[in-house]
Formats: sequence, C-alpha cells, structure tokens
Amino acid sequence: MRSLVLGCLLLFLHPLLVSAQTFENCNKSQIAYAKEALEGAEAIVVRAAALVGDTPEYATWFGRYSKGNAEHVRAMLKAIGAALRSDQLRAVCPRIGEEDCSVSTYANVWPDSPYVVNLCPAFFRMPSMIGVVRASSAFDSGTREGTIIHEVSHFEVVGGTDDNCYGRDVCSEMARSDIAASIDNADSYQYYAEDITFAYPLPGP
Repeated sequence: MRSLVLGCLLLFLHPLLVSAQTFENCNKSQIAYAKEALEGAEAIVVRAAALVGDTPEYATWFGRYSKGNAEHVRAMLKAIGAALRSDQLRAVCPRIGEEDCSVSTYANVWPDSPYVVNLCPAFFRMPSMIGVVRASSAFDSGTREGTIIHEVSHFEVVGGTDDNCYGRDVCSEMARSDIAASIDNADSYQYYAEDITFAYPLPGP
C-alpha cells in the first residue's frame, strides 16, 4: 500500500508539477531519477503544507505546537513548493570532487545562488518515496524527494534554513529541547514531509 502513496499524490497534484527546466552534466538515467525526485518533492511538500497542524509528526520535528510556529512552518513548506515550480530551477550532476561532492554527500546548494541544486553521485543511490519501506534501514537517511526539499529550503530566497542537526535521532531530540533551532533546520522539513506523507496518504482512485 505504501508504494502507492506517492503515485496517488502525483495523480492528485498533477496540474502543479513542473520538472526542472535545465539539467547539466547529467546522463539519461540521472535525468530520469532527478525528474521523478523533483516532481515527487513538489507533491509531498504541497501535501505537507496543507497538513501542518497539532499532529505527532509536527511535534516530532518542530516541537510543541503553537499557532505562530505552525504558520512559519507552513509558509516555509509553501515557499519550497514555489521554488520547485520555478522555471529557474537547475539540477546539476557533479562528479566526486566537484561542487563539494564527496562519496557520502547526497546533494548540496549554495544558499546565495538560487536555484541550482547539485545532485551528487550518492543521491542516485538513495531510495525513492515510491516503494520505500518506512521501517527499513534504507529510510534512515531519507529519500531522494526529501533530500530535494532539504536542499531547496537552504536558499536564502526560500527560507535560508541552517543545518542545526543531521539525522532522525538527533533532530527529533532537538525538537524537544530547542524549537527555534528546529523550525530553522533543513532536515526537520525533510523528515516532516516524508513522515506526514506516510501518516496521511491520499485515498486511492
């Protein structure tokens, strides 16, 4: 059933979906993966924005619910969605050693250089929201769609998020102890969008 979640989202949100206008240094296979990830990221971030509320998923990644903080989180998710629809969005596929891509780096951006997203080789080995099992170890580092959300949130014109923590265990703990840092943290938006998609899937056709 979980493998159908993103497919239903893509069908429901189809009028909103726009692929990156430009792909640089990407081969045919990388372009296919990147297009799927970009479209999926927009689908789940739009859904995530609509579902911001006093939920366990919100509390896990942003701490105790308050109306003001929730509005900030919702605005951030909407800004990420708008950026993903921008015709200026550009996906680049650097090699190891280029654009700060190491063997373990999934993706990166330069916050003051919108809207260029560097997709490092490790990105293409990440799972997709389509077919991933939430309890599997493959999900621990997130998905390709979630990674796109993380990176786009860093752009200064979008939200200028920081990397105040990395990883599910560390970031969920931070949400309990430092709400301000959590609502300014890129991983928190990634994990919230992924988890809310699993928790509240759209019904099938």
